Amino acid sequence: MEQSLEQIIAANLTELRRAKQWTQAELAEKINYSDKSVSKWERGDGMPDIKVLMQLSELFGVTLDFFVKEHTPEAFVAVKPPRDRVGFRVVFELLAVSIVFLVATVLYVLLATYLHTYFWMSFIWAIPVSAFLLMFYNARWNYRVCAIVFRSIFCWSLLTAVYLQTLPLNLWMLFLVGIPAQAAIILWAQIRRKLYDKNAEKRGNKS
Repeated sequence: MEQSLEQIIAANLTELRRAKQWTQAELAEKINYSDKSVSKWERGDGMPDIKVLMQLSELFGVTLDFFVKEHTPEAFVAVKPPRDRVGFRVVFELLAVSIVFLVATVLYVLLATYLHTYFWMSFIWAIPVSAFLLMFYNARWNYRVCAIVFRSIFCWSLLTAVYLQTLPLNLWMLFLVGIPAQAAIILWAQIRRKLYDKNAEKRGNKS
């Protein structure tokens, strides 16, 4: 029995998503739609419009006509690049942090060798710099919990670095700034979550 276009697109979308090891909710978040819409498309009860198909083709790294043709299981093997694995992301982030601390170590050694100054604060400053880099990469990979953690680390480590750098002034009241800053970090994450859910619901109702 010949499959309908909706069924072909449903099968291809499902296999592409599974090849990436994404849940329906994860895929929905990446294209800013609701998981109900993705579920409906994968059941063949409806199909995404051409704009969404173009977005999906770019996301999965396939051509647009890939979705409207039947394929063998082997065709989906190549759509799972190693860079999309969680392990790659963790290693990449650890590499970035390692480079920051390498620079801090080189700075410490150079100052100790040539100026006989033991600038141990280079290691302290490396912490907020590392947290900032992790914030940057997380913005690309969009992990909400990690975003809160990295922003919190950046906030408090930056305040600590400034306090220790100006230790003779005893600016301990700097840490009071961290309280509203921490509240703002948590509240902003909640606001972004609400906005995403609201937009996804609107898109889902239109699809």
